[in-house]
Amino acid sequence: MDEPPQPQLTIVEIRSNARGRQRQVVLSDGREFAFNEETCERIARCRVGGPWDDELFEELEATDERVRAHSVALGLLSSRARSQKEMRTRLAMRGIGPAAIDDEIERLIRAGLLDDEKFARAWVEDRKRLAPRGRRMLRYELLGRGIQPESVDLVTQDVDDMSTALELARGRARGSALESYERFYSKVGGFLQRRGFDRGVTSRALKIVWEEVTGGRPEAAADEAYAEFP
Repeated sequence: MDEPPQPQLTIVEIRSNARGRQRQVVLSDGREFAFNEETCERIARCRVGGPWDDELFEELEATDERVRAHSVALGLLSSRARSQKEMRTRLAMRGIGPAAIDDEIERLIRAGLLDDEKFARAWVEDRKRLAPRGRRMLRYELLGRGIQPESVDLVTQDVDDMSTALELARGRARGSALESYERFYSKVGGFLQRRGFDRGVTSRALKIVWEEVTGGRPEAAADEAYAEFP
């Protein structure tokens, strides 16, 4: 004996719910589904009295995820610029699927809101202003954020390690006890190397600043010890 045909499900109500811009879609069998307001507006078939089927449900879910991805992305960009790699990671951490992430990344690139070269330039400028460091460390940071090597080379090519190291060493010298050159280069030199300056730049900057603040040459013994500085 054939089963009687199941009645066509329909949407009997679409109402606001307590979660702000969410809409509650109520079906004729009593089930309810929550979707973003924008999602419901985008899908013309999502209307009171309209039929409900699996295809509509899947379309609403996929659109809802894209809407959520865009909302999350704009929130992230409101605080600071992001690289493509960072944006992908942060969206994935929010549970957004790969297809919606790909769509959102393309959308942001087209809108000019996601630009790795602009991000890299802003990163370098922020570092100069807030926490100066050597070109080597800047490159390491940018490459670690997924910036392409050619863009990293472009935005760091004008970084002057020597002038930056001198500025930092002078600042540290003002707050240091200048009892001996050995203690000076041990303390300030370690700081410079942690900021990404190589041994050659660090050595020259320390000698210049020591002469500026003391009017004397580094002691020979300390000079020899510096050759062993890692």
